[in-house]
Amino acid sequence: MTDKQVNRNDARRVKGLNIFTYWKKVAASIPGFRKRRLLTGTVASFCLLISSACGLSSPDAATVPSRIALITPAGTGELAEAIRLGAEAAAKESGVELITVEAYPSEGHVYTPALLDADRSQMKVKQANPNSQTLSRSVREQAQVEAAALALKQGATALLVDPLSEKALSNIIQEAKTSNSDGTIVPVIVLNDEFPVKGVTSIISMDNVEAGIQAGQAMAELLKGRGRVALLGPDPVNSGLIQREQGVMEVLVQYPDIQVEPKSICNTRDGCWQTAKQLLDQQDVDGFITLQEPASLGAADELNRRNAAEKVRIVGFGSEQQQLEQLQEGVLDHLIVQNGYSAGYLGLNQAVARLNNQQVQARVLLETKLVSTDNMFWMDNQKLLFPFVQ
Repeated sequence: MTDKQVNRNDARRVKGLNIFTYWKKVAASIPGFRKRRLLTGTVASFCLLISSACGLSSPDAATVPSRIALITPAGTGELAEAIRLGAEAAAKESGVELITVEAYPSEGHVYTPALLDADRSQMKVKQANPNSQTLSRSVREQAQVEAAALALKQGATALLVDPLSEKALSNIIQEAKTSNSDGTIVPVIVLNDEFPVKGVTSIISMDNVEAGIQAGQAMAELLKGRGRVALLGPDPVNSGLIQREQGVMEVLVQYPDIQVEPKSICNTRDGCWQTAKQLLDQQDVDGFITLQEPASLGAADELNRRNAAEKVRIVGFGSEQQQLEQLQEGVLDHLIVQNGYSAGYLGLNQAVARLNNQQVQARVLLETKLVSTDNMFWMDNQKLLFPFVQ
């Protein structure tokens, strides 16, 4: 029996449940828990809805809390949800109002009314049946910039942003600089990613070089120092992903019997599946290091198609539901996971400190963990993978 078979059997002993289904059942038993997808609507509808929400606020202006907006890209799944949960928790502790907006383009979509929480600490806009896979990058970038601009018009005093790109972040910062007629600049806290853009108040992210080192070392140990490794990832425009690759290579160059193929470019799950298929058709590949979630899932799809999960190793980044399922099944060997809950929590606290003229850290590094079938059921890792059990 192989190591992967042992790990798969161990995983299935946990009440025989898919791990994501198990924690969804746990969450359903928590009073008041509701998973929400938070989306933006048309500009006119959004303005009207926010104005209506404001009308429900206390008439005493002196008691109105600071309003902080969380702007996340469309379709970012469980990480965006973890960030939101962390920001919500910090907002309740700090007594500030949190507006949470997932930035979908408005054209061609249908929107449901905004809902105001019972404690009136949050205003949310929901969108029905979005299909972010068909949206171009430029359209999604523009939607995120428009969402941030709209939040500023509605009185946001700080922005928490998980930016899609350097371009989107630059435009959001420009909006933050020019939104107030008195010349004051709205602070922008960047979550999850980092880009070489001036004007950012604070960055909350993982140490991508260190995370890459973790991935490279994990692969070297899986292959026992010998084999052929392929890197899968997007175009080199994200400085964080470049740093991940740098960390991977720092480790693997120390193993003369490990040959690393030039990085293969792929940006979607289907594209990365095709890339993995071509690599395995053309040559022997003993392991894939996948720098983003779509690459992990695409490579896993090809290994499942070939029934080759016992032969080819995968080390990836992320904690999306489907990645965790593939990890539990033994198709993915390791995932480098960052603490999204902490990103939201610490990001909001940095925004509050800035608004209170307190000292703010220019950069806050998040913990990353190497998760496998051997340790994914440890309680500390369960809290990391499923933040609603905090």
